[in-house]
Amino acid sequence: MVLFPAALWIVLPLWGIHALLLTFMVLAGAHWLAGEHRIRWALVLATLMVLLVSGQAELGVRLYPVIVNVSLALLFLGSLRTTPLVERLARLSEPDLPPSGVRYTRRVTWVWGIFMGLNALVALVLALWAPLHVWQVWAGAISYGLAALLMVGEWLVRQHVRRSTVKP
Repeated sequence: MVLFPAALWIVLPLWGIHALLLTFMVLAGAHWLAGEHRIRWALVLATLMVLLVSGQAELGVRLYPVIVNVSLALLFLGSLRTTPLVERLARLSEPDLPPSGVRYTRRVTWVWGIFMGLNALVALVLALWAPLHVWQVWAGAISYGLAALLMVGEWLVRQHVRRSTVKP
């Protein structure tokens, strides 16, 4: 996903929609080869392949961020059944996370899951009904800017929560 905006802003204008879809297929294939979430990436790759072969390359390109954001939403929200994803990440640097930290990471996992779900919904609406350039600005810039704002905002909240729970 980190390479997505670069591919979108470089490959699309230079080589067109088919080359961009093939780029996404290569990225999905690389994820599949890496071995994590193989079934998910195999499904993504198969879906993109079907869209390419059926002459729906532009739809395949437009649906890629929808697929990725739905996958991420499911990853975050699905982790709430066991150990929330954000808690697992927090425990890498703070193995003895206090109960307040566990509650906080659960809430942050919810926030990220909902954010990814909403991002997928907006991307889907734009993929199906917006002009290509509008979809491109959302998928290749605005959604990444919003994710960065959420990341920074969460970091600021975390610093405040830590300061307020530390007793002098």
